Amino acid sequence: MTNHEFIQKLISAAQDYKTVYANGMFGHLVTEEIISQKTQQLPGWYTASRQAELRALTGKEYFGFDCICLVKGILWGWSGDASKKYGGAVYQSNSVPDVTEGQMLNNCTAVSSDFTDLIPGEYLWIQGHCGVYIGDGLAVECTPKWENGVQITAVGNLGDQKGYYSRTWSKHGKLPYVDYIEASQAESSPAPAGKTVTVELLTLRRGENRGSAQIGTVQTILKGKGYYTMDIDNSYGPGTETAVKNFQGAKGLAADGIVGIDTWTALLKE
Repeated sequence: MTNHEFIQKLISAAQDYKTVYANGMFGHLVTEEIISQKTQQLPGWYTASRQAELRALTGKEYFGFDCICLVKGILWGWSGDASKKYGGAVYQSNSVPDVTEGQMLNNCTAVSSDFTDLIPGEYLWIQGHCGVYIGDGLAVECTPKWENGVQITAVGNLGDQKGYYSRTWSKHGKLPYVDYIEASQAESSPAPAGKTVTVELLTLRRGENRGSAQIGTVQTILKGKGYYTMDIDNSYGPGTETAVKNFQGAKGLAADGIVGIDTWTALLKE
């Protein structure tokens, strides 16, 4: 699994499914059976009040995760399939062990407390909790805090972002189960003499086309014009959207944050 595929699955879990924080669950559909099972395994966490809260969600297609089990569940193949016991995840598949958040950090490479070199798809860690960096200053994590489930939050080490809860992390590292493809602007080669190369320009908007080199192209152009100041990460998040809106406003275009034909034309003609 590449880091871009990993990120897309995490974002989908946060945006496309109903989730709830449930200790020890790695994508289980919340049912009476699993609540009873986990209560026996982890009686200290599954108090009467928490059991009642979870029971209120049965029959409504809620999936349960905790912080590290979100990471493991996605790597184990969780797909949000309500017809399968673990939402499609296969326990300890893909050579990913069942470990704690601290042990997972120990398994990472290039572990650092310097967040200036953060790459999308890296594992984020603080004592007792974890998440994954998805680019554009954002992370996906599962926490009982805030929205009580899988959610997108700001990485406080890189600055707060409007509309997102923020968490400051201690360390980050590369998961050995993920193939990291670093976003870089591909060097262009001239077309052979007498040949024309045609490139279809995509319509780009926030949350879509993640990993597309064309997002990197937009970021690079906007950075050169002084509208964009973050990393070129091929991720269309709030930072990129704000830069696009500011550029559109300056050019007299509808400031909707969507890179369509008019915005592409304005970007490429200068």
